[in-house]
Amino acid sequence: MNALLLGLGNDIKRDDVVGLDVTEALGERFGDRLDVETYTSGRLMLIQELSGYDHVFLVDAIKTDGGTPGDYYEFSPSEVEPGDDSGGLATHNVGLGTLQTLGEAMGQSMPEITIFAIEVENPFEYGEGMTDAVEAAVPDLIEEIGDDIETALAATAAA
Repeated sequence: MNALLLGLGNDIKRDDVVGLDVTEALGERFGDRLDVETYTSGRLMLIQELSGYDHVFLVDAIKTDGGTPGDYYEFSPSEVEPGDDSGGLATHNVGLGTLQTLGEAMGQSMPEITIFAIEVENPFEYGEGMTDAVEAAVPDLIEEIGDDIETALAATAAA
């Protein structure tokens, strides 16, 4: 399977860096079996970067009402497509479902996308270092998200 592990985040915003850090650590585990990239800004140009892969595993921060920092959620793009009130997870203003649709309309081969959204305290606070709760969760996040990716890769190989 031709797969990409893609981390999104901002390395000057405290908790928003978690997607980058977790992805870089997972790259050590999966570097020989999938491509690993990190981006500090989501953008419409992701269409070309995602095109041609069979599967993309995306790791990013999320802030939900009542969420516990350090938890993570697994979504498909259709489950988190932003609505009119922009309440959904977006690759920074362009929803992934929209991105897939646009890519397909442009004749691009678009992948299956699995989103690992890591709950953070505040994705918009500038500063160095993650908040204590998120930083403490990182080792478990690396192991658990890695196991989820491992399961997906094995299921695809068996099919």
